[in-house]
Amino acid sequence: MEQTEQDSSSSTIISAQKRRQYYLRPMKLFIGSSIGAELIFLFISICFFSGFKDIFYKILWTLFFCGIGMGSTMGTLINIFITDRYFNSKAIFGTLILGLIVFGTCNVLCFRLDHHFDYYGAIKYPVFFLSKGFVAGLLGSLINGYLLFNANGQKLLIKIGL
Repeated sequence: MEQTEQDSSSSTIISAQKRRQYYLRPMKLFIGSSIGAELIFLFISICFFSGFKDIFYKILWTLFFCGIGMGSTMGTLINIFITDRYFNSKAIFGTLILGLIVFGTCNVLCFRLDHHFDYYGAIKYPVFFLSKGFVAGLLGSLINGYLLFNANGQKLLIKIGL
């Protein structure tokens, strides 16, 4: 009897660990991709707009507040509204809709904030600023949705250890 309880307990632990990874995957993927996009935006800012002026604050803004904030929000919303409810194209479309809402809102907020700080070119190049955020949000949502909710995408994520 005791051996059966131990076997059941260890299989439950293994199952829980697998399930935990399943729910952490959207968080990790969106945090990583958001930080990656923000690194590109930071590089553009340094090269073309404001140089190294207030670099500490720009790093905080782009990598920590925006990168981690947007990625965490998207990962959480994916787990709440899509994971275990929708699959394949419906899930990818749902990811796209959530991405447009989250990344679009963040893009407009950042646009308004940059009018005060002038780090990222929102004042001189508003169309470029808003377009790059919109395109990054659109592409990032589609790519991440594909990776999370398509069989080939999931295989790729498993292959790279995510």
